[in-house]
Amino acid sequence: MFPIRKVLYNLRSETLKRSFHASSCAFEVKEITNPASFRESVLKSPIAFVDFYATWCGPCKMIAPYVDKFSDIHTNINFFKVDVDELSDVAHEHGISAMPTFLVFKHGKVVDKIVGANPQGIHSALVKACE
Repeated sequence: MFPIRKVLYNLRSETLKRSFHASSCAFEVKEITNPASFRESVLKSPIAFVDFYATWCGPCKMIAPYVDKFSDIHTNINFFKVDVDELSDVAHEHGISAMPTFLVFKHGKVVDKIVGANPQGIHSALVKACE
């Protein structure tokens, strides 16, 4: 089986388990609550993955378990999430116009952008960021 298919297959089964059982990730996705926290946490991380989401966004809710699982797999990447309604200035500063949008940062610079709930695209971007 192609490696990404194996990962996605495992993620699907994990998503089903999570919908019926409460569980926590070993490596959590941290919520950014203010612009200063974004600068401190994201821009100063060697590698950071940021999920720009909205609470009312269906695709954002669908992709969240995948992001949680990726945070368990890619332990050398710091995972964050930003509510675009709460931090609209941060979202605007980074050109976020659709949700979900994911940005990968390396040493404070955006190196990849994924728009939409695309687990395979996210996985590819994370693997590329680790190279």
